[in-house]
Amino acid sequence: MSSLPTISPSGKQSLDKLLKETVDRRHVPAVFYGATNAKEEIYFNQYGEKTFGDESSDQIDPDTTTECFSQTKLITCIAALQLVDQKVISLDSTEDVEKYLPEITELQLLKGYDENDKPILASPKNKVTLRMLMSHSAGFTYMVGSNVLSKWHEQNPHPPLFDPKATVKSLCTPFVYEPGTSWTYSPSIDWVGKLVERVSGLDLEEYFQKHMFEPCGITTLTFYPTKEIKKHKIWICYRDVEGKVQKIPGNFGMNRPSDAKDVPKELLSGGAGLYGTQRDYLTFLRHLLQCDPNSPHHSTKPLISPESWRELFTPSIPKGEGYDGVDKIVEMVTKPQYIHPAPTAENVNHSVGFLLTLDDFTEGRKAGSGCWSGAAKTQFWIDPRTGIAAICATQLLSPSPDPWYASYVEYERALYAALK
Repeated sequence: MSSLPTISPSGKQSLDKLLKETVDRRHVPAVFYGATNAKEEIYFNQYGEKTFGDESSDQIDPDTTTECFSQTKLITCIAALQLVDQKVISLDSTEDVEKYLPEITELQLLKGYDENDKPILASPKNKVTLRMLMSHSAGFTYMVGSNVLSKWHEQNPHPPLFDPKATVKSLCTPFVYEPGTSWTYSPSIDWVGKLVERVSGLDLEEYFQKHMFEPCGITTLTFYPTKEIKKHKIWICYRDVEGKVQKIPGNFGMNRPSDAKDVPKELLSGGAGLYGTQRDYLTFLRHLLQCDPNSPHHSTKPLISPESWRELFTPSIPKGEGYDGVDKIVEMVTKPQYIHPAPTAENVNHSVGFLLTLDDFTEGRKAGSGCWSGAAKTQFWIDPRTGIAAICATQLLSPSPDPWYASYVEYERALYAALK
């Protein structure tokens, strides 16, 4: 990559047109598009009303705030990589996890339930590493719908993740598989956030502000729904059983506190806790692009080292006998239908930061890109070979598959067609 990509004038017009057409179809709420190279933002636009279905509502603008949910994960992982760069912790040290997250060493492996519905627990053979936590292969799982942890949670109730009374005990569930042998999307990045706090001596809000947001000129990303966040916030929505977009009562998703004082300071969620603008998130992605040692706009003060940059794009999930993690990734990321060609055990993996796609997309990102999103459909990706990062975001809670993902694919293909 000898030069930085930009957007042609005609390309900008085509993206603007697609944005308006997408929102005017009324199958999703308002939408944000954005793209950046390592030097500067090359495209940003947004369209739609802040309150879906309200004709008197203001339109969204670049200062409109969103619930970022799992966009938070990458930022938490970058914080951990900063500490790895400082050599105060290591990705593959079991001792570091034992030292800073001793609660994990006390957890057992859930093998099932006996005839009286009592959990069958055993000591795990493998110890947990930071790499496992950062790549969702440590043995934890989210409680989404009914799964193997359902009975355990009924018998061992703890305040859930966003509850004002949540603490690290809320993360203390049994392993659902032997650490390091499989993959499940999980709250393991919340463990990573707690490790960052204990190693640095700062809470996540303080750490993020001091070591990432302030150096990047980011002003809106925060764990707290402050008056300013709520003043500019788009109304978050869900899709009903008939497929229609509806507003979530109270305008906060997943039972998140609507008042800053109710955010659990004992468990700032490194996996899903941030609010802020999508433009500020794009700014964060731009500063990550500047960490690429091969970029013509490599930073003299990068957020992470060249070694950590390379680690961010290196598969962490093993394959072979006794390991089924990649198959589990394929199972999850096939449902949304935004990966083209379709996911296989050969073309997807997960790093210490996000999902890796190892083939060129059809008319889109190049092989070796990394991506993820927040639960409310705030998609993002970094494409080092092309030299861009991008966001495609709305505020809609709905399970996969969803019509949103076809719009995501349309945007990506239009964006790459617009590059020059």
